[in-house]
Amino acid sequence: MKYLNIFLTIIFLFHCGGKKVLEPLDFQLENLNGEQVFLKNYQGKVILLDFWATWCPPCRQAIPHLINLYEKFGNKNFIIFGVGFDEKEKLIEMKKEMNIKYPILIGNNEIAKYYQVQAIPTLVLLDKKGKIYYREVGFSEEGIKELESKITELLE
Repeated sequence: MKYLNIFLTIIFLFHCGGKKVLEPLDFQLENLNGEQVFLKNYQGKVILLDFWATWCPPCRQAIPHLINLYEKFGNKNFIIFGVGFDEKEKLIEMKKEMNIKYPILIGNNEIAKYYQVQAIPTLVLLDKKGKIYYREVGFSEEGIKELESKITELLE
């Protein structure tokens, strides 16, 4: 039994040792109106960060579903920030073209690195304390359903 406990402790330490626990990031990004948006101003809300670009077909497919989530939960202590990795003018065009209702922020390398964005779209759901609760890379309708259930869990 003693060796089993030692073995399990070593496995636990090895498994957890490689994982970096991210503290909530109080980022500051510019919105499409040129205003600075601070994450700390949304403390106490469930936040969905959608990392995307205008040239990305799966990102475009996800946007109508995200608009639906925003309309469904937007008045329930929930917000979506689309974090775009494009020039401001292209993001403005896309917002108009797709009638995006939620705020769009201009992304940068620092935020992409912090949230470990290696492909787009990447959706990161933050709990009311700003900690990562759920993360999905890519787009699928099944993934949107899972995301919706996670949002519901956090809002209850």
